[in-house]
Amino acid sequence: MLSYYIVKLFSKLLCIAPGFIRKGFAAFLGSVAVAAVPKWRMQMACTNVKECLGVSDERAAQIAEESLRRFGRMVVEVMRFPLLNPDNINQLVKVEGLEYLDAAYKQHKGVIMATGHYGNWELLGATVALHGYPMLSITRKQNNSHMDKFINEYRQMVGQKVAYNRGKEGLLSISRMLKEKHLLGILYDQDTNDDGVRIDLFGKDSIVPMGVAALSRLHGSPILPIFMHNNDDGTCTAKIYPPLYTPKTKDREQDLYQVTRELVLILEHEIIAHPEMWFWVHDRWKDGRERFGKKK
Repeated sequence: MLSYYIVKLFSKLLCIAPGFIRKGFAAFLGSVAVAAVPKWRMQMACTNVKECLGVSDERAAQIAEESLRRFGRMVVEVMRFPLLNPDNINQLVKVEGLEYLDAAYKQHKGVIMATGHYGNWELLGATVALHGYPMLSITRKQNNSHMDKFINEYRQMVGQKVAYNRGKEGLLSISRMLKEKHLLGILYDQDTNDDGVRIDLFGKDSIVPMGVAALSRLHGSPILPIFMHNNDDGTCTAKIYPPLYTPKTKDREQDLYQVTRELVLILEHEIIAHPEMWFWVHDRWKDGRERFGKKK
């Protein structure tokens, strides 16, 4: 429980700290992340960057390191959630494509906001909720129960509801939100060990969850791909894509595959444009420890 109160204390301090201290603390946390990540994970990240993007060893190492260092900024932004409200969110986050969300919400079929572990996905959910949309974020329960309590408190602080991606309660919450014509936020870029479909991601055989497409097909809900970008001046930009709709033909598997493939293409486009924004140290293809974690 001590860790919970320590993090809360740092949050209070960061809410009143001047900009240069916040920036320095973010840089420090980023350096800690780089130093603390297991060597095999960094090797895996560098190799995956090179295989996916076709860049040099030097550039791959740079992207992998930058993807870790940006977590310092992400942590500081989340720690300052107590300061966010509907009146000031536009000062921190510019939203491109908000008209797509407005139009989708007015269809009264619920809306599925689909993103990846890209940029500050926590701030992304906060931004949508603070624009006045009823928002349920689907999340994985943290291994540390105290940190799980902290992050869920902060999600709820900015207007989000939270449901875990495992268990009956989470499934009921998901169904309820869409039936009530509200918003659902889902991360779709990782292999969650659930039923998925095989789709190449950067030419690498990948299992991609079909939950987004399946929910869209079941409820008739539009899917809005959305991604958060960091700006050099300390602000962020949330980019909302035009809606996708899952068809409802006699071939359910093909319907789900078609839309899931479109989501993968959008993810690839975002990663190519800003590769350092993706979470490369995650073992996306479930082979990292086998390839790099054992001494040859």
